[in-house]
Amino acid sequence: MDRLRIAALGTLRVSRDETDLTVAGSRLRALLVRLALAGGHPVAPPVLAGAIWSGEPPADPAHALQALVSRLRRALGEPGDVVQVAGGYRLAVDPADVDVLRFEQLAAAGRSRLHAGDPRAAAAALTEAVALWGDQPGLEPVPVAAAAPAVATRLARLSAEVVADLAEAKALTDRVEAETTPARAEVTVPGRLPAPSTSFVGRDGDRARIGLLLDAGRLVTVVGPGGAGKTRLAVEAARRRRHGYRDGAWLVDLASITEPAKVGAAVLAGIGLRGATMFEARGRVPGDEPAVLAERLAGREILLLLDNCEHLIDAAARLVEGLLIRCPGVRVLATSREPLAIGGEALVPLGPLTLPGPDDGVTEARRAAAVRLFVERAAAVRPKFVLDRKTLPDVLRVVRGLDGMPLALELAAARLRALSPRELADRLTDRLGLLSGDDASPARHRTLRAVIGWSWELLGEPERTVAERVAVLPGGVTAASATAICAGTAVPPAEVPELLAGLVDRSLLQLVPDSDRYRMLETIRDYGIAQLADPGVVRDLAAGYFEALTGRHDSRLRGPGQLTALRLVTAEYDNVLAALRRRCDNGDAGAAVRLALRLAWYWQLVGREADAVYWLGEALAVPGGEPTADRACAEAIHLLSRAVAGTADRSRMRELADRLSAETELPGHHRALGPVLLMFLDEDAAALAGFEELAVGDDLWLAGLARLFRAQLAENAGELDQMRTDVEAALAGFRRAGDRWGQAAALPLRAQLRQYAGDLDGALTDLREARALAAEFGSLGLADQVHSDLRWIDLHLRRGEVGTAEAMLGAARERAVRAASAEMLVLLDTREAEFRLRLGDPARARRLLDDAERGLPGATGLSSNHARTLIGCVRAALCLERADAAGAEQSLRTAYAAGTAARDLPVLGVVAVHSAALAQLRDRHREAAVLLGVASRLRGARDHSDPLGNRIDRRARAALGDDGFGTAYAEGWNLDPRTAAAAADPGRRDRI
Repeated sequence: MDRLRIAALGTLRVSRDETDLTVAGSRLRALLVRLALAGGHPVAPPVLAGAIWSGEPPADPAHALQALVSRLRRALGEPGDVVQVAGGYRLAVDPADVDVLRFEQLAAAGRSRLHAGDPRAAAAALTEAVALWGDQPGLEPVPVAAAAPAVATRLARLSAEVVADLAEAKALTDRVEAETTPARAEVTVPGRLPAPSTSFVGRDGDRARIGLLLDAGRLVTVVGPGGAGKTRLAVEAARRRRHGYRDGAWLVDLASITEPAKVGAAVLAGIGLRGATMFEARGRVPGDEPAVLAERLAGREILLLLDNCEHLIDAAARLVEGLLIRCPGVRVLATSREPLAIGGEALVPLGPLTLPGPDDGVTEARRAAAVRLFVERAAAVRPKFVLDRKTLPDVLRVVRGLDGMPLALELAAARLRALSPRELADRLTDRLGLLSGDDASPARHRTLRAVIGWSWELLGEPERTVAERVAVLPGGVTAASATAICAGTAVPPAEVPELLAGLVDRSLLQLVPDSDRYRMLETIRDYGIAQLADPGVVRDLAAGYFEALTGRHDSRLRGPGQLTALRLVTAEYDNVLAALRRRCDNGDAGAAVRLALRLAWYWQLVGREADAVYWLGEALAVPGGEPTADRACAEAIHLLSRAVAGTADRSRMRELADRLSAETELPGHHRALGPVLLMFLDEDAAALAGFEELAVGDDLWLAGLARLFRAQLAENAGELDQMRTDVEAALAGFRRAGDRWGQAAALPLRAQLRQYAGDLDGALTDLREARALAAEFGSLGLADQVHSDLRWIDLHLRRGEVGTAEAMLGAARERAVRAASAEMLVLLDTREAEFRLRLGDPARARRLLDDAERGLPGATGLSSNHARTLIGCVRAALCLERADAAGAEQSLRTAYAAGTAARDLPVLGVVAVHSAALAQLRDRHREAAVLLGVASRLRGARDHSDPLGNRIDRRARAALGDDGFGTAYAEGWNLDPRTAAAAADPGRRDRI
């Protein structure tokens, strides 16, 4: 068979024996590329599915993948090109025939030879590697990005580094005499660059970018705040490229130069040319500096590294501009806290090193550059220090608390000589006083305070005022918020936007990508706040501004402007919490409660239940609060939030329900609090009366909310006709009001109704729409997401989509672990136990149920009785599998007791179905039919898609006949809900 060749670094090309093959369709190409990247090794189906359907997988990904594999075999022309093996699917291709893999092999070989001192062999391998990219090194290859985005990003970065390595290898080769053995060559290159005393960690991509920019132009400036590692990066980049310049690479540090007229003399002295004294004398004549220095550098090929230009920015810019015009062989690599701002300048902005993700474990955290730098430097002063599960939390606190800034991390690591990681992390509240270096460091780098002070001294008075004031904002700043907190100063409001831009140029602020917001690093914030004569005045101004902002946008969170308002409050969230903390600390009880109340619906939308409990509690705890309607509403929401978490003060909820139900002047959405409290108190009739009044009112949104709650009560009572009416009315109301949250909350209820009716496609459509709406504003917290996952898993199982359900179970379990929710893990263990039992794995199902029962003591939320009910039912199903009628009955009695405590009739319906299965095991088919009718009455309708119920139905009909079954079923169906609930008791013997 002719060899298959695949090129994916440019346009995808597939060929065999020089004949191009057509692979049509984005999914087919993604499948091919992902298989090719494995180089003949098997790829697991879930990995392939992720590459092909990165967004939403099909209903049955296993079958869909098989169909695509069949199409790919036909496209490639040989049945053996794609084979199914243990572990997945494998593409029959040699790694050398996949350009991506060939590139990686050549890159590794070339770099290895370069490090071994063989530049000629290195250049040969690297030249071939770069050639595979055509004219696009440094860009992500589109075919790879479509199938494996992370691989594409890595390849783009590696290609840029290989280009820089190739330039170094070629330069070395040019300087090695023909007869010299490359591996033993010692090339002497003029220049003056400091030898590194520590390893270079992180910034590999930035170093490669410098190389590419110096190839394309002649001036590159590395810009960033103090302590970002500008000098170290520039020196490393210059060292890697020094062989490309006949007259070498030279570092000129301008930090100690205080007079602009002496910049030229410093450059001449730094590059070792004579005449510096004469130049200094002549340099006092304006305009002579570029000409004299150009004369000295005429005809030279040199890389000039000008370090620390910020305090002499104008003089340095004039000098560099003159050199670039008059000296074509000179290239300049500068470092500064602001750009030189001259023609031809390319910028390499530096910010923090990459930080670990919020949920990263030890393995993932080790990949973050900030962690790698800190751990390496820590191990140098504390030899036994390692990153493990014990040290990880403290290391994460340190690297995040120091913004991932290299100098701060190095200074912090040095403190581990005397402090434990925990002590170091705890003392970061005084990071400016804590972090200092050794006396060998430059004075401006010996302490973190000195680093920032160097930049602060260069500011004019208006810039300094703005910088000091915006430092009080922990969540970033906009032109509007900066203007508000500069009120009462000499800074004209119209000049604030330009001053913010100037602070960005000086690396004291960072522009947040794709926004109009600015961010100040925490260490700089600390310094700025310390410069304020009275920080409290500024914090009061900020609190007033963010109170007004939340007041304007609270009502918009419940209408067509929901997404815009949500994004704005989210962007300002940390600042709003700082305002709330200010009101609490100042003892302003009324303002604290008002602001917390304005945040209450936001917390509901984005699933921040813990924040709601904490901050409402803080606001309500401020002494001196008057018994206002606002305070009653805030306390009600606080109690409801605590009740969801498993802690309910029923007596106080009762008092507030009476008071709020009697209030006539409550803001629109707070009018629902009285009925909601009654619902939580299980006073359904009174709650329904309150919701009825709201449902017929003029407020569209409030009517939709009332209908939503009525639908939930109707579901619990097994009144599905009423539930259907209210769900449709709620959906219509929320759609007219423009509220996406309400629609996302109502659609799963309609999906449940459709699922009962056997319309699984319609149910899937509703769940998909709900998920799409929720995704627009990220409304689901982890716990809510797990509840949503359980709905999806159940639906996929009913549709026979076992592979999809299994994949969702794994994802849901990860979310439950992140949420640290014992209740969610119990529910997942129970659901998976049911799943494993259906797949014929009772042993695993039993282990999962054991895990679920062990987790029950920690599950204290409102759904814990639901969990106990479901555990009992699945435990009964396990007993039924081995014909253990007595064990099944005991498990069902436990389930029935928990279901009764849950006051949820559909949950009791699940008990009734399993009791029917027990009756059938005992050959009591009429009782089984009656219990199926009881289950339908409790549920409000027959569940046409329930596999267990359908199996019992078929067997009972076979035993009783259709008429006999119908009569017995009707006997259960015709019971009233209370009698049906009693009839579901597995201990009863009077159902026949």
